[in-house]
Amino acid sequence: MPSSVFFTLALAMLLGACASYGPYHANTAAEPTRSVRGPADGRYKMAFIEFGDQGSPLDNSQRRAALEVIHEAKRPLLFVYIHGWQNNATSGDVCRFEHFLDLVSSFPEFTGRKINVIGVYIAWRGKDLTFPGLNLLTFWSRKATGHGIAAANSCLASIEELAVAAHEPGKDYHHTVLLGHSFGALVLGNTISHSILGANGEGGRSSSAWDMAVAFNSADSAITTRQLMSEFDYLYRYDPQRRAYVSRGNLGEETTAVSENRPALVFLQSENDSATGQFFPIGQGVINTTNLHFHWQKVPVPGHHGEKVSESEFYTHTPGNSKYLVNYHVVPLGETAAPPGLRATENRPLKLISSKTIPIFHFTPANRTTVMNAVPVATGSTAQVLSIPPREKKSGGGGNFNIPAMLASPVGLCAYPKTLSGVTEGCGATIRWRCLARSFVWNSRWARAG
Repeated sequence: MPSSVFFTLALAMLLGACASYGPYHANTAAEPTRSVRGPADGRYKMAFIEFGDQGSPLDNSQRRAALEVIHEAKRPLLFVYIHGWQNNATSGDVCRFEHFLDLVSSFPEFTGRKINVIGVYIAWRGKDLTFPGLNLLTFWSRKATGHGIAAANSCLASIEELAVAAHEPGKDYHHTVLLGHSFGALVLGNTISHSILGANGEGGRSSSAWDMAVAFNSADSAITTRQLMSEFDYLYRYDPQRRAYVSRGNLGEETTAVSENRPALVFLQSENDSATGQFFPIGQGVINTTNLHFHWQKVPVPGHHGEKVSESEFYTHTPGNSKYLVNYHVVPLGETAAPPGLRATENRPLKLISSKTIPIFHFTPANRTTVMNAVPVATGSTAQVLSIPPREKKSGGGGNFNIPAMLASPVGLCAYPKTLSGVTEGCGATIRWRCLARSFVWNSRWARAG
């Protein structure tokens, strides 16, 4: 085959493999709310906000449409989700997120209290090549794009405006949860970290408009996370009597206290995630070599009393895979009876919780000397369970406390047939999740790790 013909065919395949830039859910004069959808019974609403590679919104009306949904809700429970690598505004994560909203909105605890479940899917070009094999080479470009979106202003402005709208006066119930996965967790962490550290006029730190931020299997280097934890270590000290982190007075009087139960940002890491555990260090190593970056300064490890290590340790590992940052582990405990006065919750579709048992998280300080005592950022390796704590009950001494937790969903995709009642095209059919059907109760222990 002549080289010119081969080059032409290769170029045609490459161009054909490029994913569309979007927006995929653009609003029009005829359809001003095309970026918003949900089931006919109104149990939940799902909105899209799409961003380009430079961090600019692709359609400014999408944010306005999402805000209108939140303004109209009397009792909003808002989930803002940022997807990761190999996903965009039409990929599989769209269906997965809408299945999540459908499941949460069906809980009796929410339907009986008329909670308005709202999801905002923040989309970006996590997938720009669709040709099998070639798409794996986009690791570095998509990682750089994620950093660019986080560094721009629009993503943070959108998140903060959505969260503020959910907490506006007149709403007798309001909660906002930020979620990010993979490179989406990279975007989330780097977007909100500066906001978390923003100073207020009283010499403390300003409280965030959202209630919880969770990064799942973050595909970012641990450098920025170490820096964030070091800043918290500088600003706060742990007060065991108040069971809270209090200002060290570097910015004024000790007027600010942060409950130990309210981490600013939670990193959840699956121990069997090969993408962040095995391949991420390889990808970072390639960048090191090509950039001839061999000299690294030594930086202090938060909570390790002056210990310093090479910053390359944080550059080549993600937050949840850094042995210097992980401060909790989740391990199965076995069955535990529900504490007196608390009601167990059954997740009927998954059959994960019996009516007589409830998962308990035990947060126990480790006996080792490498405990991070003054850092209100939680990173950890997870077992196959995620949880939503409906209320907490402290008990015991020595800093221990128990949190009765309602099991929301397993980390893995466990099989059960289910029909989505939403309206997303291609997401309404009966599906079967890709692993063996299970019926079990998880009780987990969070043990501080050294």
